[in-house]
Amino acid sequence: MLSACKTPQPAAPPPPVAPVPPQEKTPVAALEFDRVEAERPDLITLYYHLKAENPRSGPLDIEIRGWKLSLNGEETPAALTVDGAAISGARFSAGSLAGIDKTLILEINLQAPAEEAGPADADGFLANLSIDLAYRYGEAAPLSGAVSAEAAFPRIREPEFTITSIAIMQAELINTRFRVSLRIDNPNLFPLSLSSFDYELYGEGRFWANGKKRDMLQIPAQGSAETNLFLVMNFIDMKRHLLDEIIAMRMVRYRFTGEAEVGTGVSWLPQFHMGFDHSGSSVVLK
Repeated sequence: MLSACKTPQPAAPPPPVAPVPPQEKTPVAALEFDRVEAERPDLITLYYHLKAENPRSGPLDIEIRGWKLSLNGEETPAALTVDGAAISGARFSAGSLAGIDKTLILEINLQAPAEEAGPADADGFLANLSIDLAYRYGEAAPLSGAVSAEAAFPRIREPEFTITSIAIMQAELINTRFRVSLRIDNPNLFPLSLSSFDYELYGEGRFWANGKKRDMLQIPAQGSAETNLFLVMNFIDMKRHLLDEIIAMRMVRYRFTGEAEVGTGVSWLPQFHMGFDHSGSSVVLK
């Protein structure tokens, strides 16, 4: 007996996909993050591009029905504008087989999110912006769409000032000269520079002296730097017993206030101006 083998037949090709008629094609939209800008660490501006293409021969109306921002997974209030106006309810038109490209500006106050940040997100932020769209062709029922984009950026925190000691260098009848040892802590993951700062020193609730420092000071990432400030207290307009009290002090409750220019090295906020107001206690050295 002879056995016969069947030659396998090639699979039938899939049926051709019918092209979508132009009048039924769906508009395509995308949201693209562009850049971040800021003048201070707690108030930033994110820029986006909202792009949409009209694949049909008739004009297309695009409406923004709503939007939402989440920061590190938590819904966060913010201000979103386009063409200088609030974005909710905004409408745009795209001509036949044309598109639109709109710049969206998102302003976020980071003060509250920064205070609420946990250990996992204390050093950075991930912003997710989502927008709900509606597409309309004439009197036809609207089509729904949605776009979203993420933007990641580091958290920038202000340096912290602490007086570690106050030394009386020279006590005279009219003037008393002090050396104030100051520690500056940098809580960021990147180094900071302190180009200048103006300050006032109060002791036991009284104004003692003020000054300016213009020397560049580098503070390493998550580290600290120390510097000395040399101040002169003038007693012409003060009672004589105040000098005696200061000389006798072993500890002083101080208040250190002022303004500083801080450099970050971060491209979108290379330098910012900050105020500081720190109170504490310090030993008085003779």
